[in-house]
Amino acid sequence: MTGTPVPLGPARPDEGGAGGRPVTSSDSSAGALVPAQGADVVPAAPPRPAPRRPWTGQDFVWWNTAGVLTALRAGRRPNPVSPMVDPIRAVFAADEVMLATCDAEMLVWRRGDATYNPSRGFFLAGGPVGLALTAAFFGGQAYLNSRRKRAAEADAVEKWRHLAYARLTVSTHGIYLGTGEGVMPIAFADVQEVQLTGTGEVVMAAANASGSARWKLRGQWAELVLMMWAARYLPGHPQLVGRTWLPADWFAHAAAWGYAVDTSNWPRYQPRALD
Repeated sequence: MTGTPVPLGPARPDEGGAGGRPVTSSDSSAGALVPAQGADVVPAAPPRPAPRRPWTGQDFVWWNTAGVLTALRAGRRPNPVSPMVDPIRAVFAADEVMLATCDAEMLVWRRGDATYNPSRGFFLAGGPVGLALTAAFFGGQAYLNSRRKRAAEADAVEKWRHLAYARLTVSTHGIYLGTGEGVMPIAFADVQEVQLTGTGEVVMAAANASGSARWKLRGQWAELVLMMWAARYLPGHPQLVGRTWLPADWFAHAAAWGYAVDTSNWPRYQPRALD
């Protein structure tokens, strides 16, 4: 008759196998579990390093921008990444997706008072709305022109100067700049240059049949503008392949907080072979 199994406790020196010897793997009756010969042993994962600084809202912006780049490189359409996206009607493509919206500032390289510079063909967008908004940015009231002109003559220093505040919306096909005067669409296909000049700050240049322009854009999703344009139109962009749009230690910082980034399909610098 079979009795009730009794759990095995830790063996004392006077207990064990036959003759008081220690229990070994050959004692099948002892019920001890031993690893099979040749079994693969999975090493324990290394502990995650402790974070060295807080995880901020800017880190979330970079992390989401990195995710968009990974999706683009994999041939997938990215999803919206901003907590709130303004209800902008798409004008560039039927499958266009609005990705992010934030407050932004536009600056232009000018001497004197930047508000005194008539349009003179300055391109921001084609079509009646774009042209009207361009005029609103630069035209000003006629009775102020003389005062602005004198201020501009007195200030001969060229630098980036405030042009307008706007709501920036970044889409899969371009950007939209909204002010009290209207919404101004700028297609990535018309953009000739995007260069990150600081955190949340890019210099852009664009041209179309209405003219050309170069301006600085400051906004939370400025890096996303760079990624969306460069991934499609300039995959060899130095800031893209060099990953210099991110702090040097950012990937380790993100991993420490549990936000690891898959960069396996990101473009990399490929040195040219010598002839």
